[in-house]
Amino acid sequence: MIRQRFLKLFTYLLFLIISLILFKKFNQYYSQNDFAKLGLIIILFINFLIGSFIKSFTKYSFIFFIYFFLILYSLNSLIVYVDYNNLPQKKIEKKLKAEDKKYDKRKLIEVVKDERLKGNDIYPYVVPREFLKFNKKEIPLTPISNTNYVACNEFGVWKKIKTDKFGFNNEKFINSFDILLMGDSFAEGSCVDQLNEPANLFLKNHNLNTYNIGVSGNGPLLSLALAHEIKEIVDFKYIVWFIFDNDFYDITLETKSDYLNEYLKKDFIKNNYFSNIEIQNNIQKKYIEKNLESFKSGFSLKESLFELKPLIYRINKLINKKGNEDLTNYDKKDFKKIFDKMLYLYKDKGIFVVYLPETTCFKIRSKECTRRFDELKNLSNEIIFLNFFEFLKRTTNDYKKMYALGQDRAHFSDLGYKYLVEFVNKSIENK
Repeated sequence: MIRQRFLKLFTYLLFLIISLILFKKFNQYYSQNDFAKLGLIIILFINFLIGSFIKSFTKYSFIFFIYFFLILYSLNSLIVYVDYNNLPQKKIEKKLKAEDKKYDKRKLIEVVKDERLKGNDIYPYVVPREFLKFNKKEIPLTPISNTNYVACNEFGVWKKIKTDKFGFNNEKFINSFDILLMGDSFAEGSCVDQLNEPANLFLKNHNLNTYNIGVSGNGPLLSLALAHEIKEIVDFKYIVWFIFDNDFYDITLETKSDYLNEYLKKDFIKNNYFSNIEIQNNIQKKYIEKNLESFKSGFSLKESLFELKPLIYRINKLINKKGNEDLTNYDKKDFKKIFDKMLYLYKDKGIFVVYLPETTCFKIRSKECTRRFDELKNLSNEIIFLNFFEFLKRTTNDYKKMYALGQDRAHFSDLGYKYLVEFVNKSIENK
């Protein structure tokens, strides 16, 4: 009898806890399309509801709870095992080991701490995209200016960059040049040696002075905002804008920002962002230092095993029939608004929009990637659209050589960036 009462009390307590979680988290999970978490909570809610108020089901409710979690964590552990052995870091390490090369196993935050112990003022590379989740009236548009960062490691060595006075990855600011380079990490030249970054290749190989305003994680609307803010500061001939495959996802995030949407209005002047950059610098420094331990790169035991993140991700992927990086239901009207605003701002400049493929374009998504480029191209007759995906298919028999160590979901290799710059340069010469 005592055991039954205890079981009843315990079941009722769990019901109250689950009810509270459901009440607090329902809107959040629903708005984020996190149907996996929402579904798991609802299942537990129904289970403990029945167990709490129907006496004959209390025992079975508790048994269901135990087996439910055993199954969940067993499945998740299996996924974690498979994922861990297929981590990009593991693959890179294995590949470099076969070539008798070293791989820096340290996580990003460990590199930052080691550098700081040496007396170097350096930060983990935190970019504006990080601040979109806060839905603030104002967000940073660039990383911290005149600052050293630890950026990425796709070749076995952690790349470090230093931003210029406006927060961009350039050796120094120049106000008169040939090409304004826009986009995300591909424009920035992520992970390769500085000499092989696109901006430097344009100068070294084609004598085209290039100023890079690309920032890792930037989607189309963040790129537009930067182009808007820098307009009165620089003078140039051409705009080269790299649109990577994940920008079709990024645009759905950025258009939720009221602050960024202001830049789509023709009567919007600007926020004088670069005149007040020190304010944003201080905001970012405080934020990074406060959250320093959270900027970890690599495998997380807590997230992977205890928080069921891999399993939840896959359930959401099945429900939504798409992954977070492959969200295809973007609104083409948003792209058109952005392109129209660029033409309004820079009507006297030659604008080249270059579509960059993800590795899956060469395997299972060829038709989709071709369709995405065609959709972009049909949005404007005044912009010159270039398809780097089709160029690579015609030019190389081994697309993997174009990506860092031939890895999936990686940035370009030295060779990939070289091909990209040559491809764009030919189009500029033929204009």
